[in-house]
Amino acid sequence: MPTFIYMLQLKSPYEKEACWTDETRATLGRHWNYLVDLHAKGVMKVVGRTKVPIENPENMGIAIFTAEDEAAAKLIMENDPCIKEGVMDGKLFPFNFALGGK
Repeated sequence: MPTFIYMLQLKSPYEKEACWTDETRATLGRHWNYLVDLHAKGVMKVVGRTKVPIENPENMGIAIFTAEDEAAAKLIMENDPCIKEGVMDGKLFPFNFALGGK
């Protein structure tokens, strides 16, 4: 099955943690649970974020996963609560492991 990666970046004004509301935090919780669920199902392979402050423009998350095709991968990305609810932007790419991974 093909592998894909989507990269996530906070949208304005969420790149400033002081602008986060209880609803923003709830969306981030749904985002985490979505990724955990996909990982438990064997879809999501690697999930993480850059280890820089939220306010740093280099702050981003990544999700490496498998899907039947690009259309299915796009649906997985678009159903991420952070993207669906407008907290983050996502960019999708086909992905090949060079070392590690499967």
